[in-house]
Amino acid sequence: MTSVIDLWRAVDPEARLVSGDVDQLRAAVRGIARTRAIPPHLPDQLDGELLVLDAALVGPAGLDGLARAFREAGLRPAAAALAGIMRGAPPPDRSGDPVPVLASVRTLPDLVQAATYHLDHAEDELRRVVLELRLAAAEAALADPEPAAAAGLVAARLRRGVAVSADSELQSLHPREAGRALAARFAALHARLLAESPGRTASSRKTREGLYLLERRIRPGASVWLFDDLPFARIDEVAADALTITLRALLRRPRAPAPRDVARPPATATLRPTDPGESQPVTPGESELRRTVIAVARSNGRVAAAARELGVHRNTVLYRLRRASVELGVDPRRASDALAILREAEGHGGEASG
Repeated sequence: MTSVIDLWRAVDPEARLVSGDVDQLRAAVRGIARTRAIPPHLPDQLDGELLVLDAALVGPAGLDGLARAFREAGLRPAAAALAGIMRGAPPPDRSGDPVPVLASVRTLPDLVQAATYHLDHAEDELRRVVLELRLAAAEAALADPEPAAAAGLVAARLRRGVAVSADSELQSLHPREAGRALAARFAALHARLLAESPGRTASSRKTREGLYLLERRIRPGASVWLFDDLPFARIDEVAADALTITLRALLRRPRAPAPRDVARPPATATLRPTDPGESQPVTPGESELRRTVIAVARSNGRVAAAARELGVHRNTVLYRLRRASVELGVDPRRASDALAILREAEGHGGEASG
């Protein structure tokens, strides 16, 4: 069975949900219908089909008029997709009807062709995605062996939030674009989620806070999580499985022991040395460390990406991170520290850019 959310996420993940009931996205799609006629002149049969129509056909009555045309004609589409929405254009006003309405910048023929092909070849397409993601995640892990590198790549491709937890700590946290509030919500829920899922190998659920979660166990005490405010599709599930395989190999590596004489500060730690008597201005060396930890935090813990941003060698960034761990007591590759670093950097405004 291919659902509305399956088609949406596989064919056009940049499309926006502009109206309708989120739970209706799980409805099965039995076929693809198209029209260039103005409502109420719609196809006679739309039972369970995805109706693709030109956005220009939505007249002054808006989506309420489209929903009314469905009801008056006795049509029950699984969803409607408006093709040809201009980039940056405001979405149409929501209707009170539960039928999901998606807005896409793709043209009508292009969207119909892509949706029809996926509906007819869903299993082959999913296998192709798994292969591509496994290869891409493996390449990311070779370039940067930290879990954050592979997780960040999958987050960017799926446009979903991705987190990796191990030994009761967040190892990496990657919000989707415009989804930092969801990442903060997930971080706040993390400890409770761990307590709720001991020994769980795989799960998909919705929290009471309205956050949809997809979990895959990497090893005992370690999991990869996908999080969003929308239900998950099959493409998300196979991507989570592919990422789990890569992370399982990465987390088998022994972790470097932390310095014994340095106590890790709480997530509210600052980027300055914490000596109570310290009152000197920021030295050039400390400013260098500040720029480095901020760059790594902004790169979701990816050392290679931060090195490119700073214009230095990857080994230079690793050296500075070791210094930052000892001198400042922070490691931006840890999600809790990264969030604290970014909050402080935003609070200091222009100083964060060095």
